[in-house]
Amino acid sequence: MKRSVLVLSLLLLPLLSVAQTAVTHEVMETIETMFDGMRALDADKVASTFADGAVLNSSGERNGTPFVQSSPISGFLSSLRGAATGPSWDERIWNVQIEVKDNLATAWMDYAFYAGDRFSHCGSNTFQLARGASGVWKTIALADTRVPGPQCKLNPNDLEEAMVRTALRHYLRGHATGQGSEHQQAFNEVASLYWMNEGALTTRTSTEYIAGASGNPADNESERRRFIDFVDVSDTAAIGKIVLDYPGAYFVDYMSLLKIDGRWQIVNKIFDVDRE
Repeated sequence: MKRSVLVLSLLLLPLLSVAQTAVTHEVMETIETMFDGMRALDADKVASTFADGAVLNSSGERNGTPFVQSSPISGFLSSLRGAATGPSWDERIWNVQIEVKDNLATAWMDYAFYAGDRFSHCGSNTFQLARGASGVWKTIALADTRVPGPQCKLNPNDLEEAMVRTALRHYLRGHATGQGSEHQQAFNEVASLYWMNEGALTTRTSTEYIAGASGNPADNESERRRFIDFVDVSDTAAIGKIVLDYPGAYFVDYMSLLKIDGRWQIVNKIFDVDRE
């Protein structure tokens, strides 16, 4: 009997791991959506990621004395609305660690904050999130540390990875919204897509791909899941793996990116699709 229980437990481990990974990506999507909204100066998008009554806590030091300042998230949103004319609020994150227990999650990360292209400050964030009756994860509390720019010691590789992820987020938003303009921000004009179709190599230019955008979200958008599985960066070159988990189809995209004129762009995409 004990052996049967052990064997069953070992068989279930991969399934539990897959389920846990899926939940982790759902939590990360809420966090990334908030930062997408900040970069776009879209206060409504940012607000959609927070639960009612959410609180922002900022910690630091004044004259060597630690302090914590708490405020409702509405104050943060008001500041973002007041910045609608720019520059963008570009918060680049790395070293993300997420832990999920039942319907609660905690996420830690390091960040560097840019106002447009101008570096401002750095620090760490911690998110507290809860999954409500709708199944959607929302932030119930956000805390950060803030270190003045001159005191920050940043690793350039961390910043580059964050910028690669920002480029790939445009690709994901293109799928979510059906807007070709989002994909246009992700792809370089020379990029092409390659895949195998019934054993034959098939190709399509990114220009053709972008032109085929529907302009609207899919009817079953609420049932679709997308996430960046991993990113690897080496100086001006990078690769990224993206998963698109749709009803009836499971896509895996491998992206090749280059940093061109200071901006990361997809120059090649290969993919596989497993249709149910």
